[in-house]
Formats: sequence, C-alpha cells, structure tokens
Amino acid sequence: MFIPPNRTISLAPNSLHVAICLALASNAFPAAAADAPESIEIIGHNKRDLRDLPSLRGPLIDTSQLVSTISAETLQDRQVTSLEDALRNVAGITTQIGEGGVVNGDQFFIRGQAAKNDIFTDGLRDFGAFTRDSFNFENVAVLKGPSSTALGRGVSGGAINSGSKLATLEDLQSVSGAAGTASYQRGLYDGNVVLSDNSAVRVNLMAHENDAVSRDLINSKRWGAALAAGFGLGTNTNTHLIYLHQDEDRIPDFGVPIAVTTATTDIEQPVSEFGVPQTAFYGYARGDADNVQVDTLTLLFNHQFNESLTLSSASKVGRYERYFRQSVASCPAATCGNLLTDNNASTVPQATIGAPGPYDQTTQGVQNLTSLLLRAPLWNMRNELVVGWDLSRQTNERSQFNYTGTRAPKDLFAPIHSPVQALAPGYANVRDNTGTDYSLFIDERLWLTDTFSVNAGVRVQRFNNQQEQINYPAVGATTLTTCDGVTGTFATCVFTRKASNTLSNPKVAAMWEPADNLSLYLSYSASAVPPGNSVGNGDALSALGTGASISTANLDPEKSDTLDVGVKWALFEQKLLLQAGLYQTGRSNAQETDQATGVLVVSGEPSQQLRGFEFGASGVLGDSLSLNFNYSHIDAEIIEAFSNGVIDAASIGKQVRFVPEDSASAWLSWEPLRGGWLQNLKLGAGLSYQSKIFLNLQNTQVTPAYTSIDALVSYELSQFRFALNGYNLSDEKYYSQVNGGRVVPAAGRSFVASLQYNF
Repeated sequence: MFIPPNRTISLAPNSLHVAICLALASNAFPAAAADAPESIEIIGHNKRDLRDLPSLRGPLIDTSQLVSTISAETLQDRQVTSLEDALRNVAGITTQIGEGGVVNGDQFFIRGQAAKNDIFTDGLRDFGAFTRDSFNFENVAVLKGPSSTALGRGVSGGAINSGSKLATLEDLQSVSGAAGTASYQRGLYDGNVVLSDNSAVRVNLMAHENDAVSRDLINSKRWGAALAAGFGLGTNTNTHLIYLHQDEDRIPDFGVPIAVTTATTDIEQPVSEFGVPQTAFYGYARGDADNVQVDTLTLLFNHQFNESLTLSSASKVGRYERYFRQSVASCPAATCGNLLTDNNASTVPQATIGAPGPYDQTTQGVQNLTSLLLRAPLWNMRNELVVGWDLSRQTNERSQFNYTGTRAPKDLFAPIHSPVQALAPGYANVRDNTGTDYSLFIDERLWLTDTFSVNAGVRVQRFNNQQEQINYPAVGATTLTTCDGVTGTFATCVFTRKASNTLSNPKVAAMWEPADNLSLYLSYSASAVPPGNSVGNGDALSALGTGASISTANLDPEKSDTLDVGVKWALFEQKLLLQAGLYQTGRSNAQETDQATGVLVVSGEPSQQLRGFEFGASGVLGDSLSLNFNYSHIDAEIIEAFSNGVIDAASIGKQVRFVPEDSASAWLSWEPLRGGWLQNLKLGAGLSYQSKIFLNLQNTQVTPAYTSIDALVSYELSQFRFALNGYNLSDEKYYSQVNGGRVVPAAGRSFVASLQYNF
C-alpha cells in the first residue's frame, strides 16, 4: 500500500454507516446470540477462559505459572475497546510508545521485559504492529514469566493471549451503541446462529470513532468485522474457522517531551509537570497518520481419538498493511529545558521536532502449530505427554521516505500544527526481512503420588532471519560516504545480513496439591530472544558501523532464566481463586546501545536482575460481589551498563527503566440480587495504581506515581442493558505510555454511556 506524500486517507465509516451496518446485521441473523467458547475452568458464575496451550493446559489452579485472566464479563463491565485497555486490569504491565517511529501500536513490558513480539491470538502469534481493537475478544490471558517452552522464541517476561469469539451451539444476538466524552462513538453487533446439530456461524461487527480526552487533535477512526464458523461442535472432531479484518485511520500520539536541564543532579520530568498543558500536541494535524489494514484467517482443528489421545492443530495466515508518519518532540536543555525551569516569563522554550520520515510497510505471516496430547498411565502413575511442532514464516517489506529540509521547532506552550513538511522524491531506504522458525517441543508431567507431580519440557527451534537493505543518499546529496562500515563514495549502499540461531528453552517444575483447591509449585524456566526476533515490529539487522560498532546479526541471543515459587488456593467452593508468587530473573547477553556514542555493546554477564512478588484474586464473594484484584512488586536492578565503551558506574544498582516498583489493579462489582427492581442493578468500582517509573538508565528522568479511579452503573430491563462508565473520576494527571525522553498523558475524567439490546 502506498499513500502519496503529505496526505492521509479515511478508513472508518461515519455514524450513518454504523447504523446501516448494524441494521443489516440484525436482519441477517435473526434470533442469534453470543456465547463464550468452551471453558476449561469455571469460578462461580464467571467463566475464566484460557485457550489450552502446548505446555499450559487444564484449570488455572493446576498450572505451575501465574496467569492473570480478563473475562468477557470484565471486558464488558469496563467498556474495554482495545488490548491496551484490557491490560490495565493486570498489574505489572507498562505500555511503551513506539521508539523512533519505527513502531507505534501495542507495545508492552511484562515483568520488566519487552513483550512487543509476545502477543498471541488463540495461541498463535499476531505478526503485525497495530492497535488491536477488542471487539472480537472473548477473553484475555497474561502468562507471567518466561514461556518459550509453550510459545516459542522471546517471551522473556510473559505473554499476552487473546481468545477469539467462536461459533457456538446457542442462538443469540445483540446490538449495542455507545457515546461519550471527546466525541466517543462506538457500535457493536454480535450474532451467533446455529446451522445444524453440530455447526454454527458467528458474526461480530465494530465501528469506532473518538478524539483523545485531554489531548489536542488526536483522533482515531476504525472499523472491523469478524466471521467465525464452527463444524463438528460437540463431537470428537471439531473445527473453527475465524476471519478478522480491521481498518484504522488515526493520528499517532507521541506525547510530550521530558524537560532536559543542565542541572544533571535534578530529576527531569515531563514538561506537563512544569505548567505546560498536557493537551499540547506537537505533530501536524494533516500530516501525521497511521493507516492500517489487517486481515487474518485462523483454522483451529481438534480431534479426540479416545479418552487418552487428542490431536490439535492451529494454523494462521495474516497480512498487515501500514502507512505511518509521526512527529516526535524533544526538550533539550539549551533551547527548552533550561528556559522552561528558569522562572523567567520572557524566555520561550521551544520543542525540537524530529523522527525519521514516514514509511510504508507490508507484513505477512503464516504459522502452523500442531500437538499430540497423550493421557495414559506410565508405570502405573498418572501421566500427560505433549509433543508437537511449530512452524512459521514471516516477511516484512518496508520503504521509508525522506523529508525535505528540517522541521521548525515549536513553542512548547503554544505549538502550531502547520505547515506540513514536504517529502522528498524517492526513498531513504528500502528493507526486506524474512524470518523462518522451525520448532519441536515436548512436555511431560508425571504424578509420582496422587498429590505430587513433576513437569519437564523443552522446545528446540531454529530461527533464521535474512535482511536485504538499500540505503540512498540524503536529501541534497548524490552519494553516501559510508556503507556497511566502509568509508568511501557510494551511489547507494546495498547490504545483506543473515542471522541463524538454534535455541533450546527448557522448563522444569514440581507441584504439590495437598487438596483439590490448593496447589504449590516451584519452577525453573528459560527463554531466548534472538537478533531480529520481531520481524515486523522494528527489529532490524543493522549494517556495520563506525567506532567499533558491530552488527546486531553478530550477537548471541539475549537469555533470561527465572526461578518461580507460588501458591494457588480456590476458596468458597472454588468460586474465588487466589494466586501468589515470588520470582527471580537474571538476564544475560543483553544488547545495549551506548547513549553517548551510539556504539552497540554487549554484556557478557547478567545485565539485569529482577526480583518480584505478585498476588491476584479473582472470582466471586458471596452471591453478589465479583472481584478481580492483582498486585505486583518488582525490584528490577541494573547489574551492568556501559558509557563511552567503559562501565557506567552511575547506572549500576539503579532501577531498570520502564518498570514500576509497585503496581496494583482492582475491580469490584456488586449485584444486589434482592428481588424487585434491584436485582437488575449492577454497580462497579475500580482503581489502578502505579509507582513512579524511570525513563533512563541513570534514573534521572521520571514520571510520578498515580492512582486512577473508575466506576460503573448498569441496569438490565427485559432485553435491554444500559450502562454508564466513568473513568479517572478524580481527574488524576498521569501518563499512560512511556519511553526514553517522552510520555503520553493519560485521559482525564471521562464518561461513556452504552445501550445494548439482546434479541
């Protein structure tokens, strides 16, 4: 896809289109309805769904890993519209702004480790970089800790898996509309119709439009459609086919800069902490753009030969097209930070506007994950064995453009948003990446007694990554002076990089289950992140550079080793699940880029050590209260860092950047259930807390701690459901996305009202 320079296109339908779409859907599937996919665990009346994964299966209480689940009910109660919104219900996850404009979309940290490539749908990788709408989510699960044995390369801090809405054997149909603060509009349709005794189809439609609360000029328009078909439902051989399409046209928000000052001993904070309006946008209203089209097709197949043997196979093919253009503001000391903090009204601090030129990108991927599960006694002991393979291929074609000249600085307090800078003819560079992954895995769990079991598994995989790149001269130049580490005169620079790594990631655990509702575990797991791990999400194999910089293709994989100990306890007739765990993670072979010289350096010893405690509670209390609470404490310490090629003593012992030491999320809902009109009333309240976050290695840049409070009131009358949600009711000023040198202010106080009709 190519969009001519200096213009954007609109992809989302207007409100009339939404109404027509929903009306047509309502007529197309009479008496249809949404139903949750088959659940592997039920706590009270709330289904806590989790798709079975190759080495994580069965009830949550029976796994040697902490898993935070976000049910369909919670997604509805909190009016969740995106994956980022859903993950605000899980403590210990931070959201990052895409670095340098290469990526911007769903960028997460779990347990202090980057998880941008660790996003899965139905157990399969989601290959592209985009903002995922939640309209087709049945549930979301966050796996804490290294999960390479189950899910493959990467997955150092954990993984995020969303379950799609599947066709079920129950007719149901619902349509809903919502409106709220900042021109918020959203329409949804969910219809399921049974075709026969064992087949059904399901349709989900979405149209969404909103401006950003507390931010100038930021807006998003998107629409989506998902079609699911199920065959052989309720039989030993069943198949689910899921097609998803999402279009989005938005202005990307790279937030406000950190005020850098020459007083290096002072803590540097976002400019909005010094009186700059948090609404200030430093981009271009008719220039900055993020246009995305996503198409994926997923096939889930399951065949149960008998009570002991089951074959599962999942396949996915996806195509992600994207045009991305952004503006990134910085606040350097000389022209901005010092002038902002000098208490002199006559000085005008100016933000510097940068970032590379826009890019046009097409990402494609295909994957097959097949496993065989054997449940049969071994030496008269209960036994579960899983063997399988995981094969995938991904390509990414990316063309980047150049701007003509430089972008003028902007008044920090009163930025203007025009004129849009012109693009130069031709390209800055063109890059093609291809990644192939071949994995074999085995996972064995053996019960030595009725209450004590051991679990061991390993995944061996070969990841091959090849990149071809062409660099062109800068605007106004006819030649390049360096190419792949060589100084000279070049019309263009063409270089090829290859990286091949064989990864072996084990997991070993021991579990003791003294009662049906209680389990304790001790586990060791490892993960590895090879160079170029995220083919379509910003990981490039670099050219050789000057100043003794090597290529990322020459690096060994980053490795993480984690020791976990935890307990899970189901109370009140297993209606409430409590989870608690302690862990320690060591990270070695971590690559770092020297901030002063840009030289790539590598640590041979563990560069980070993370120790943490997590606690979660989810389920129901009594007959009328539902609870979802989790807390995370992370002591993330920098063990080794470099500056100018030598050890950077100022960073050693500091907190790892982007990692809050403490965070918590809670949601409590109350349904009176007393009869009369009160039995249809539901009240909900929740809070999110996060301690301060450091944005650089030296811990001199920081965002403050915050607590945000949300609330819900809903009422059901016959087939109607009305809900009013309030967000950030205290109008707390905080930052929802972070990165080195800049942050995105979170939405202030806002409200969304919705009306749903169930046919």
